[in-house]
Amino acid sequence: MRRLTLFLIWCASGYAPFATADETSGLAALRAGCADDAQKLCAGVPSGGGRILACLKAHKEELSAQCKQAAQAASLSGNSASGAAAAPAPAAPAPTATPSPASGRTAHAEKDAPGAFLRMKQVQIIDQGMDKVQAPLPAFDLMIPSAWNFKGNVAFGGGQSGCFSDMYAVSWDATNPDSSVAFQGAPTYSGQYEDDPAVLKKLTDPHRRALGAGGKPCPVLKPMKAEAYIRQYVLKALPSGSTIVSVEPFPELNQIARKQMGLPPGATDGSAAQTDAIRVRAEFQKDGKAQEGWLAVAVVTRIYREGRGSFYDSHAIDLMALRAPKGQLDANDKLFKVMVSSVRPEPRWQAYSGGIMVKLLNAEAQKEAAQDKIIADFQRYAAQTIMDVTANQFNGSMNSAAGFDQNIRGVQTFRNLSTGGTMELSNLYDHAWLNSSNEYIMSDDANFNPNGQLQGSWNQLQVVRAAP
Repeated sequence: MRRLTLFLIWCASGYAPFATADETSGLAALRAGCADDAQKLCAGVPSGGGRILACLKAHKEELSAQCKQAAQAASLSGNSASGAAAAPAPAAPAPTATPSPASGRTAHAEKDAPGAFLRMKQVQIIDQGMDKVQAPLPAFDLMIPSAWNFKGNVAFGGGQSGCFSDMYAVSWDATNPDSSVAFQGAPTYSGQYEDDPAVLKKLTDPHRRALGAGGKPCPVLKPMKAEAYIRQYVLKALPSGSTIVSVEPFPELNQIARKQMGLPPGATDGSAAQTDAIRVRAEFQKDGKAQEGWLAVAVVTRIYREGRGSFYDSHAIDLMALRAPKGQLDANDKLFKVMVSSVRPEPRWQAYSGGIMVKLLNAEAQKEAAQDKIIADFQRYAAQTIMDVTANQFNGSMNSAAGFDQNIRGVQTFRNLSTGGTMELSNLYDHAWLNSSNEYIMSDDANFNPNGQLQGSWNQLQVVRAAP
């Protein structure tokens, strides 16, 4: 599981995400001059009621020269710090809002705005063609805050297990500018199991095991729930002394996983394909600083019945995490769900990589045919499953508005009226805009409009309501 250590970079220290400016608490000059200080010193303080300004006053000895000058200018203009905290918001429109570089969130310009908006950008993970066959090809798309840094990788043959389904190891690391908050993804981990003792003996025979990624065999792994997988395989990657605070179902991720695996929405038990998704809240210390984060994973188990037993094909997929300084995880919870719902494979890459895995599975089935029909049949079944999933992804990508399971996956379809194209975005926000740099603004305020408040030209997207 060494890749989990690279994936869970839970050890970085730094300041918390920037809290949005207090829309009722002061002058524009004070806001602009003390923005960096608010990010550094008051990250855990909620906005509103003059709390940000009060926090800055409490840290007056640590303020930057720029902030002190801005405070002095505000004071000289007849607005003392205490008075500004109590004063109502000015009737005139607030100055142009600027997205926070640390969290991707920013304050609304409207006095009565219910909360922040997100300024996001789409990024891609590119398969550089390390299998020496395919030229560089976009593999996965996801959305992160516009100011964040991003790096992703597809490692052919770099899977954690030797299963052919893990042949392409996809991972990414998205961080805010000071690296205090991160959204990360790790490769899948698969295994096989048979409850017929006679077949299980053959499955575990070292002389017969198929060698896949890295020359390793596909693990013989009893089916397990998502929580058991996290406890057994993931937590060991966290720093010593880490504690689990809570474990909760993650229904949105469960449905995302089912769609990725070509399964119908809704069902989780009593079928030939069982799914389970959770997220675990963990806390730990690093370099004397308290950190916390979400660990999320979905486990999909397909059951192939033949003869006296059942063959189990298990996949731990969508292993993702969000980490932040202690006290900042809840503030970024909505952002985490938005990013999780944005992760999706590119159909062309999925067709290509799936085709490679199908060839490997069929070749293994031919080799096994002379030794054990059950195992050979399973390899063919797995190959057919991959082909069905690929076909489903291709068809689904052409008509995203038809996805009746969008609600339980936490997404909805928006249409670009200029081009007619559609895209899936989080359903946590009903209003969205797109600019020419492929950046998105998402807001829950019907009165907000980035045009005139943010640089550039923003084209409003239209929500596509599904037919009843």
